[in-house]
Amino acid sequence: MSRARTLTVLGVLLMLAACLLPCLPLWNGITLPDQDPTPEAIQQENAEALAFEQRFQVAAWIAGALAILGLAAFIYARKHHRRAGGA
Repeated sequence: MSRARTLTVLGVLLMLAACLLPCLPLWNGITLPDQDPTPEAIQQENAEALAFEQRFQVAAWIAGALAILGLAAFIYARKHHRRAGGA
């Protein structure tokens, strides 16, 4: 496999991973709130919501970095492929 093709595949895989990464916190077990919560349960739910928001924010930043790296690899591979005389 040529270097340009390898970078193209790597770029596409990184962009795909960037799209899927923010979904991971969602699969981590979101539950419905209690019907008649106690004050302690409300505090617990608020703490869980804050923790979820922080995990999602970290996942979004990492996904953004992966998307940028993937796009850069894809563009570099395409330019390298054109210079090499590929179709």
